[in-house]
Amino acid sequence: MHIGTDSRLFERIDGELAVRYSPQGSDGEFCTTTKNISGGGMRVSLLKKLEPGTMLDIEIFKYNTELKARCRGKIVWMWNEPMDKESEQHFEAGIQFINSQLIYVGRLMEYLQKQK
Repeated sequence: MHIGTDSRLFERIDGELAVRYSPQGSDGEFCTTTKNISGGGMRVSLLKKLEPGTMLDIEIFKYNTELKARCRGKIVWMWNEPMDKESEQHFEAGIQFINSQLIYVGRLMEYLQKQK
C-alpha cells in the first residue's frame, strides 16, 4: 500500500544508478539503485522499511565514471509491503531531494537518457 503524496514537478527518467544512503541518526550506510530519477527526487528499492519524513544523506553515482551527486533527501512515500514477497525485502520508496546539486543530478539524468 502506498503512503504519502506524489507531486511531480520534473520529468522522470527511468534507469539504474548506484545510490549510497545513510538515514540521519544512524551509523549505517546502505546501497541500492534507482528505479527512476528527476531533478526533484528519485524512486528506489530499500532493504529496510523507513518512515515517510526520514531524512537521508545520499550519494548517487554511475559506476566507473566521475558522474556523482551528493545531497540530502527525505522519504515522501513508502510502500507498506515488501515488493519481493519471497524474501520479504525490497521496499519501494520515493525520495525528495533537499539541497541537491542540480547540475550533477542533471548530468546523471543526461547519462541515463543517452543509454535509451
